Amino acid sequence: MEQIKELYTAAPLSFVDIITQKVTYTNSVRTIFTNEKLSGLVFPLRGKAQFSIDGLTYEIEQGSILHVGPNMEMKRTAENDEVFEYAVIHFELSSESANRFPIFREHFMLRIGDSMKLNNRVQQLMQNFLIPGGLAFLQSKRLFLTILAEMIVASEKTDLEKAENMDVIIQYMHQFFPKGITVLHVAKHFQIDRRRLSSLFERQMGVSPNMYLTDLRIQKAKLLLRTSNLSIAHIAESIGYRDHFYFSRVFKKETGLSPTLYRRHLG
Repeated sequence: MEQIKELYTAAPLSFVDIITQKVTYTNSVRTIFTNEKLSGLVFPLRGKAQFSIDGLTYEIEQGSILHVGPNMEMKRTAENDEVFEYAVIHFELSSESANRFPIFREHFMLRIGDSMKLNNRVQQLMQNFLIPGGLAFLQSKRLFLTILAEMIVASEKTDLEKAENMDVIIQYMHQFFPKGITVLHVAKHFQIDRRRLSSLFERQMGVSPNMYLTDLRIQKAKLLLRTSNLSIAHIAESIGYRDHFYFSRVFKKETGLSPTLYRRHLG
């Protein structure tokens, strides 16, 4: 997130244009390529669609913005028979600056929630860009910079709301750690970037989400080793480890004892 903020606030980005496109289930483009030199911000206007880039699929709908770098192969698929309409703001960065801000050439999604103010800014830019003349283009560039700033504000607000809802995230971990969930599973469930989740979680809890999940599993394993006759393999599986040898290594690393010795001495 820090790299994204730096790109949109510190990089000398230059507005180029804004276009609108429509995709339907029957005329979805199988494969397209983004501009060779420009990056784009995809703003959904109506409907839902899937954008697939480099084997990663994004679910695009209002409340999300997709950043797509230059010269990328991309597939778009509208959901069902619904028309998907979206706007793309194209912008550029000199080669020298792009080397300083490599995230300019990458693809990623921002969650902005229900930001009516930002949506209105995009609509204003679409209308303003149709007006001929240098003054109108200057106003379009100003609107572009305003949109970048409000994107960051809306994204941070969404992350803050999720951070304030950390109790729900922790409850989810407690409920599903026996299923073998990872931090990536948690991030996907709550629709937040994995690195951003880790940062927010550690800021509030004092430990990483991965360490928290490991501790949940080890504490449960200790209880089962003390109070049951279940095999080590059975205990490992019941707390989310498919490989009981790996579980034993993790357990010993965390406690200083193997599960067998723990049971023998403390059971």
